[in-house]
Amino acid sequence: MRWLEKGDRNTSFFHAVCSERKRSNRIGRSRKDDGSWVEEEVEKRSFITNYFMSLFRTNGLYDSHELTDVVQRKIAEEMNNSLIKEFTPEEVKAVVDSIGDLKAPGPDEMPAVFYKQFWDVIGEKVTKEVLDVLNGGLIPEGWNETTIVLIPKVKNPDKLKDLRPISLCNVIYKIVSKALANRLKQILLEMISPAQSAFVPGRLISNNILIAYELTHYMKQKKKGKEGYAAVKLDMSKAYDRVEWHFLAQMMEKLEFHQRWINVVMKCVSSVSYKIRVNGELTETFKPERGQRQGDPLSPYLFLLCAEGFSALLQRAEEIRMMRGVKVCPRAPSVSHLLFADDSLILFRANRGDAQQLQSILRLYEECSGQLINKDKSAATIRKQEVMQELRITKETMNERYLGLPVHVGRSRSLVFAYLKDRIWKRIQGWKEKLLSRAGKEVLIKAVAQAIPTFCHGVL
Repeated sequence: MRWLEKGDRNTSFFHAVCSERKRSNRIGRSRKDDGSWVEEEVEKRSFITNYFMSLFRTNGLYDSHELTDVVQRKIAEEMNNSLIKEFTPEEVKAVVDSIGDLKAPGPDEMPAVFYKQFWDVIGEKVTKEVLDVLNGGLIPEGWNETTIVLIPKVKNPDKLKDLRPISLCNVIYKIVSKALANRLKQILLEMISPAQSAFVPGRLISNNILIAYELTHYMKQKKKGKEGYAAVKLDMSKAYDRVEWHFLAQMMEKLEFHQRWINVVMKCVSSVSYKIRVNGELTETFKPERGQRQGDPLSPYLFLLCAEGFSALLQRAEEIRMMRGVKVCPRAPSVSHLLFADDSLILFRANRGDAQQLQSILRLYEECSGQLINKDKSAATIRKQEVMQELRITKETMNERYLGLPVHVGRSRSLVFAYLKDRIWKRIQGWKEKLLSRAGKEVLIKAVAQAIPTFCHGVL
């Protein structure tokens, strides 16, 4: 549909692109933990269902007070009043208008354009039902049914961890979720730590990149003093899917959200049921015990509330001088961590004491929130073996990219930015491009060569 609106004619290039996309999204054989392969479609559906049922199973730890005790109250009375005031029909209509017409529909197979086209017929009934839920009523059966589609994160994936689960929710549920999200995001700037830049209105991804660049430059140039600094880039494994519901509820209580708001949010979170689409076929329905859906408008903001627990632990460790962040000059603020959703950059003194404290913070955060740090994909900019061993991180890198951009540019700029050249070359030398006319190739080259470096040039 996008091709008809903005693309070229009904050419062989168009059909080749569609065929290739369908092929790349197809789930082939999958490797089990024991090294054996799953190839039959029926067995594949069962294997994938069991994997996600295990992923969405709670860890059974329901007491998170050791972590939440360090979290400070952030919600003022006027904030709660703005959250729990009665929802109005005007809010519901604004949400419906803001949803994309032909976004991938959920299990009911009805996209948002249906509701918009026939709003004069169904609008009154839909508004009444949605307002009943938003103002404290139960979610009707079927509203929160969700279809999971699996998007490959790498080329030719052979393990389930290489597939990203995207949740397709019913539009009627999205109206409820988006209405809650619209209210919540209005108070995020005042309650979310300044170290967190993702999804907060008024904060940009470039903020974190520039701060990381300045801090890394200072760490590289530091010559005086016996004590050095280290930076650790943490990789969270299936971050959204591992969020414990009880931890989310306890975080909202500690931040002092109104109980009515907590009840409505947890109703949306815990009433979900899943089916997984595997090569066009649906698996059996199952109910999860934890996790946030990638595709639910409310999920990014709820994830930030959980990440506030991690930020509070790091701030507390710095306040009691168990860890120390980086200060580029005496009057500069100390920076111990930068967060962008689940992307974490931790800065600390390169000694065993700080490393032990960071390790204990990570262990507590994992136990309470359900998060899992992937130590194999995490990296540190430090050569001290005692620090690396304490953190159990084996990967050492001095040129790791953060949020898509290098955090340190040395003498060889051509080497640091070589990845831009590689990405452009991969986009213009594929076999499908041979099907384009000479004019089409020229347009492709200009579009790719201008679009890919834009983000890098705009920030740095």
